Amino acid sequence: MKLNIPEDLSEIKLYQYQKFLLIEEPTNVDILSCFLDLTIEQIDVIALKDVNDIAKMIMDCFENRQDTFKQTFKLNGVHFGFIPNLDDISYGENKDITSYINDWKSMHKAMAVLFRQIDQKQGSKYRIEQYKGSHIHSELMKQMPLDIVFGAMVFFYNLTNELLKAIPNYLQGELTRGQMQGQISVENGEVIANYIHSLKATLEDLTRLQTLDYIRA
Repeated sequence: MKLNIPEDLSEIKLYQYQKFLLIEEPTNVDILSCFLDLTIEQIDVIALKDVNDIAKMIMDCFENRQDTFKQTFKLNGVHFGFIPNLDDISYGENKDITSYINDWKSMHKAMAVLFRQIDQKQGSKYRIEQYKGSHIHSELMKQMPLDIVFGAMVFFYNLTNELLKAIPNYLQGELTRGQMQGQISVENGEVIANYIHSLKATLEDLTRLQTLDYIRA
């Protein structure tokens, strides 16, 4: 039996990690089963020492992770690119990203929003297809390399953190000033308050997921 043992996270797929996280206390057998897609019967014929050594090699991939953000990647012959300008992100895109990225079970859906097929490219610049829902590529994104996923999560985390630092003080000042001048209605004030709360919740969830990753690794 020939085994393709991953040497880094670029050789581990998202669905494999999602499957691994469902196991509360994974054993070395679980590690081989999840990351090598082996059945128990196939693992049973591998020498015990080899099982332990292979499991350690796989988990070393997580110990040595770099979390480098990569804007583009190729999957099944299709080129995908990260949303080029998050300043122009639509309401629907933002709503779906913040909804899906908070849970590893739906991480493939979040990646299907953040990364979409490149339909035009010139040099280092590119344009991605219009967003029509995460269902378009969500199943395919289960196959995407895990290093791309971690890099995108860290990038989105840092962006959210910066927004969280910059926006509340500004909005709170505008909200207070506008309410004093009668320019901002109570309803608009609630919208702003809910947006700040949403940013905080997203940042807390991303922090929790990253902490979980390092603990499991």
